[in-house]
Amino acid sequence: MRRRQRSFTELLTRSLALAGLAYALVIAYAVPATVLFDRPSRPGPSYPGASHLSQETDLPAWRPTHAERFPGCVDMASWPGTGVPTSVVVVRRDGHLRRISFEEAFDRATSSSAADDVWTIGACR
Repeated sequence: MRRRQRSFTELLTRSLALAGLAYALVIAYAVPATVLFDRPSRPGPSYPGASHLSQETDLPAWRPTHAERFPGCVDMASWPGTGVPTSVVVVRRDGHLRRISFEEAFDRATSSSAADDVWTIGACR
């Protein structure tokens, strides 16, 4: 029994289907592995010029001594969601604490520049 010769369209369709299947298998393996990959903690900045605010392992946190330094302020997580704070306590890129108005903090958070980024740790009445 002889097989008939396949047309160019049949060969093209079959090769594209196999390539699509191989591509789908690679994506099905690579995407979850990339998304779930646990990056090791590094002691220093991950790239030149990175501030300590960009490190995932050393995020600034509210401490009891901050409450003494900034009276009327509480941890951002403790702030009741019923109102907007008048000012906030932030950690600047150089690591220093500062109390700024909520409006200024909002403007910094929504600006396109990363140079003025701050990390908000406290809210004040």
